[in-house]
Amino acid sequence: MKLVTYTTGGSTQAGIVIDEQVYPLSGFGLPGSVVEFLKLGDAGMAKLAEASKSAGGGTPIGDVELEAAVPDPSAIFLLAGNYQSHIVEDSKGDPVNKAEITPRIFIKPINAVIGTGDAIEVPVVSDTVDYELEIAAVIGKPAKSVSAADASDYIAGYVVFNDVSARKLNTVGHRKERDGDGYFDWLIGKWCDSFAAVGPWLITSDEIPDPTDLEMSLTVNGELRQHSSAGEMIFTVPEAIEYLSKFVTIEPGALICMGTPGGVGYATSTWLNPGDVVVAEIEKLGRLENPVK
Repeated sequence: MKLVTYTTGGSTQAGIVIDEQVYPLSGFGLPGSVVEFLKLGDAGMAKLAEASKSAGGGTPIGDVELEAAVPDPSAIFLLAGNYQSHIVEDSKGDPVNKAEITPRIFIKPINAVIGTGDAIEVPVVSDTVDYELEIAAVIGKPAKSVSAADASDYIAGYVVFNDVSARKLNTVGHRKERDGDGYFDWLIGKWCDSFAAVGPWLITSDEIPDPTDLEMSLTVNGELRQHSSAGEMIFTVPEAIEYLSKFVTIEPGALICMGTPGGVGYATSTWLNPGDVVVAEIEKLGRLENPVK
């Protein structure tokens, strides 16, 4: 199933796309937001699958405005350094040995979320804004101390994600350096408004049995910058869920963004500028397009 959040006639709601027609979930007696729908778990998915077989009176998808697929995720978790090609270009070193490391997980604030068509804003705090193409798993039911073997049962689906980042801050020149400043600069540079592009829709996991098979690409102004397969991930989605759920309960609607392959702007000091157009695309998951302003 293809789930969306969309606006039409001044109203924003969750819907399902069938044959290029959008049908509101509320029309099937289901919640009007994707996250609230996901909280119904397997029962909600089963009800929607059955009800949608006889759906009628939809709206052409071209006549609605798509919002972020999950505009109000319960949390945004991200993996740093989860593709060998990105590690090598970032550190100029050798690939890591998976057996010797653990996932590096951080978070983004929810108010960073934007959807396809929304603008990535170059903030006043930085002129070194970068892109990071990622596949993100969307959690469908509370996950606590889940094993990797069982983790797939907790995944509602997948979305395209762009982890926009401000690589250097222009607000710190006056300070006396302390241990850890570099890490905290990196972290807050992930948090700016508009730095979490999500969309264009959520494809349910029954249609994506193995996300590692998916081809990924990102272009800026039509120039190919990133091209890889999700199979290059060091830690898989189930492994990330197993590790993270040891520490926190991952609630329905949470995004787990699985890191980016090589080709980011940081490697060549090629930054995003107002007027650019960024297109992040993942096989079967769709095309996420954002102008830069």
